[in-house]
Amino acid sequence: MTIQTVSAEQCFSWAHDITYCPDYLTLTPVFISLLHTLEWVHTADAYEIYDTSKTKFTTDIDSLQLHITKLPLDFGNDENTNNHPPALNNPLPKTIEITHENGLHHAILPVATDSGPDRAILVKGLFNDDAVTLLSHLLKLYRNQVILHDHKERDVLTNLPNRQSLEMRLMEVCDYYQRNKHTQFEASEQLKYSWIAVLDIDHFKRVNDNFGHLYGDEVLLHFSQLMQRKFRHIDFLFRYGGEEFVVILNRVNATDARTVFDRFRSAVETYNFPLVGKVTVSIGVTCIQGSTILPMTLLDRADKSLYYAKEHGRNQVVMYEDMEVIAEDTDNDLNDIELF
Repeated sequence: MTIQTVSAEQCFSWAHDITYCPDYLTLTPVFISLLHTLEWVHTADAYEIYDTSKTKFTTDIDSLQLHITKLPLDFGNDENTNNHPPALNNPLPKTIEITHENGLHHAILPVATDSGPDRAILVKGLFNDDAVTLLSHLLKLYRNQVILHDHKERDVLTNLPNRQSLEMRLMEVCDYYQRNKHTQFEASEQLKYSWIAVLDIDHFKRVNDNFGHLYGDEVLLHFSQLMQRKFRHIDFLFRYGGEEFVVILNRVNATDARTVFDRFRSAVETYNFPLVGKVTVSIGVTCIQGSTILPMTLLDRADKSLYYAKEHGRNQVVMYEDMEVIAEDTDNDLNDIELF
């Protein structure tokens, strides 16, 4: 088998396409599409690998787990993200690893970085040494761009996606529900939607004042890693800023959304933060669906729900859709009062 010589013009074109991508969400699909243009590549798939054994804190939380997610992630279906090639269950190789199976070559292209999850590209096709050399050069270019995007789009302390990443991801989710409009929320209690929640650590200023900012950062680290263990990898987690975090919970109905967020609230309440002890969290939640597609509107609703939770005792989950009912009940009570 011979591999067609790649021209300098083609190399520069590939480099342009990869470096032109404005964010990580765009980068990976472009890279996979590039690999599919190679006639000797039959299939190419990208994966993110979340290994909780690599996190700093490993006590008092669920047993260690390996989560592998195929990219680009389709949060609009119910497929279990643990359906992945067995080869990824083993530690990633340091360099490209080639095996032969069913008449095809199988290549693992590892992408390890200092921030964010490990990534791997799995390629099936018919390779020779020239093909592997080309894959190696393309992988270096892709990895460099991954690192650049991670530095721009991830929070330095927690390694969670940052506020900029939230804005891009929320636009993507809103666009999905705009294109796939369901019936109105009031008549669809059992339909599965996405939900956005703003989580705020209660009395966090006291932690910094009483113990210092170093221990405040420790609380944020423990909190973020607790999030990563308690939510699924089809959900999207972000550090919004300060002691505020955001979760986009995907593909659950209203009842399950309440249960999931309250379960996390309880996990925080019972977790033993080093030196600081007990910490609680208030959570404001709202539904993402076809009738509400503006990201700023959704964040505003989640913020209002969070504010209500803070003003009414903290350490609780409040859903914006329930607040509307509360407001109606309050108005009815006021109407029943005889002023004269």
